[in-house]
Amino acid sequence: MKTPHPLYNDRLTVYTCELATCALCGAGLVEWGYQSSPKTLFTLAAVRHVAQRPKHCPNGACAWHTTRLKSAAWQHLAPRYSVYGYDVLAQIGWVRQEQQRTFAEIHADLRAHVPISEAEVRYLYYQQYLPLLACLERQQLTQLSAVAAQTGLLLSLDGLAPEGGEPQLWVVRELQTGLTVRSGWLSQQDL
Repeated sequence: MKTPHPLYNDRLTVYTCELATCALCGAGLVEWGYQSSPKTLFTLAAVRHVAQRPKHCPNGACAWHTTRLKSAAWQHLAPRYSVYGYDVLAQIGWVRQEQQRTFAEIHADLRAHVPISEAEVRYLYYQQYLPLLACLERQQLTQLSAVAAQTGLLLSLDGLAPEGGEPQLWVVRELQTGLTVRSGWLSQQDL
């Protein structure tokens, strides 16, 4: 009989919004009294149980009073609604594009690290990785323009490297909406 893979980590990691003060009115931000977006996250290194605790501005006249300001660190772990980390997406995309490997070969390599099916590898490549690389979310320009006009944009930059020191997938995200503004492969940058 096969021993099942451990799918759950008993320890919950809760990420809190990193901003301390409101960018609009200067008031100190306050945590909402709940955890949101809990999920089990599969990365190449580990299985993690994560959630976030958003903040908001206590000033009732401020536009950020009811806005849930999410944690940038939490958003850097995985795409919205996905249980696979960006490192898994970067690995799938890099191996598929640069090494011209089939989905079956990619699945065979990944299943030692991540409980994933071959169909899920194919889905992640076509439905997550390619749109991320092409930034189809740029079509959300009206939503980004509205957020920019109301509260301004909060941008984050993240570099994701596949195994083996290959070029990194760099991603620029708008933190309030979670939309990817720009992404692309660049040679490795050590900061």
